Amino acid sequence: MRPITKESVCDLVERGDERALLLLFDQDPDRVRRYLTRLSYAPESPLHEGAISCIRFLAEQRTACMPEFFLETIRRHLWAMNEEGGNIDWSAPEIVGAVIAGSPALFGKFFSYAFCAAVDEPTFQPSLVRAFDMVACAQPELVEEFSSRIDTLRTTGSIE
Repeated sequence: MRPITKESVCDLVERGDERALLLLFDQDPDRVRRYLTRLSYAPESPLHEGAISCIRFLAEQRTACMPEFFLETIRRHLWAMNEEGGNIDWSAPEIVGAVIAGSPALFGKFFSYAFCAAVDEPTFQPSLVRAFDMVACAQPELVEEFSSRIDTLRTTGSIE
């Protein structure tokens, strides 16, 4: 079995090998979540998008047997968006969006919380737009009520 290291997770994300990542996740979900979250912190990195995609894939594959794990993931990132300690979880809306998109029936109601936590904070707005797009692709009716504000954000760069 492959060891679960930052490098091994990074390699799997880089190669897009979600199935191998799922095997590592089944060994130690917390460690894999930690490494994927770290990879998501740099939106300009090519690994950012892959890490978010992997989070969504893991939610699709394992929510049925691990709903509390993914609920905790959402809670952690919602909390981080409201944290005022100086550490900013730049990708929190996207991570929440990935979990929601991976299991919209179970977690769809959390998009409104992510939206409210992120919409007025310029730091989170690019990630919020990407989260909106992910959830809209998975289940459009979950984000319909937010579409006009997201459109404004896309065109003007801010919410008025």
